Amino acid sequence: MASVGGLSELNSAPRTVAFCMLESMVEKSPWVAERVLDLRPFASADDIAQKLVDVILEAGYEKRFALFRVHPELAGREAVAGTMTQASTSEQGRLGLTSLTPREAARLASMNAAYAKRFGYPFILALHRIPDRAAVFDIFERRLAASPVEEHVSTLAEIASVIAARVAQVFEHAPTSQSAEIAGG
Repeated sequence: MASVGGLSELNSAPRTVAFCMLESMVEKSPWVAERVLDLRPFASADDIAQKLVDVILEAGYEKRFALFRVHPELAGREAVAGTMTQASTSEQGRLGLTSLTPREAARLASMNAAYAKRFGYPFILALHRIPDRAAVFDIFERRLAASPVEEHVSTLAEIASVIAARVAQVFEHAPTSQSAEIAGG
């Protein structure tokens, strides 16, 4: 994801331009960017990330659940068809999830199906912080055993991490340890 402009540009841009700058921060959920625009000006990249997460948390369970459902599966049909967002393609490609062995692909397809059946949405993991494919499989296995409430919270935390990383990358500012925290869970 290339830099699309700085913080001052985002704060002063016309609404349509600012929307374009923020839309890709949250996977296929333009409503989040639309709501965050009303919270300008932003003090920092961390502030942008936190406000995006706050909008998601304030949206309520059904809206969050809908946001979860628009995420692509890991190495799923969107990856095969080449229809993932540029950010997701890059994130999955870094770990080689777009070029799995037949055995890995079958294992991941089985896990994706089990997860979707159990929780009703795709498994979401902040791949930017995962070192390798083995870690992806280990984390996936553990989270498949979680309760629905635990998994909802974990999914929100993963989305917050993805948002913080995407905002930092676009606005050329490394996230701090306080970036996009989920307060009150």
